[in-house]
Amino acid sequence: MLYPALFLLTAGIFIGAVWANISWGRYWGWDPKEVWALITMLVYSATLHSGSIKAMRRPMFFHIYCIVAFLTVLITYFGVNFILGGMHSYA
Repeated sequence: MLYPALFLLTAGIFIGAVWANISWGRYWGWDPKEVWALITMLVYSATLHSGSIKAMRRPMFFHIYCIVAFLTVLITYFGVNFILGGMHSYA
């Protein structure tokens, strides 16, 4: 499930960047929503390298890391929308 989810997240970020370029004339604006989407993508992409990262080979660490990775998704949605300010927020 991790591979297709990361692929769809990455594709969504790139499609959103193309849409932003058409709408606002720039691909990336460093808005909090964009930054947290990038952080989420980077955190999830680290789990793909579990063979080369020694700590990821331990099952307990890997499961805790996956929970933290899911928390980045929640921060991207709830934290940015309702707590942080920016173009994509309701705060």
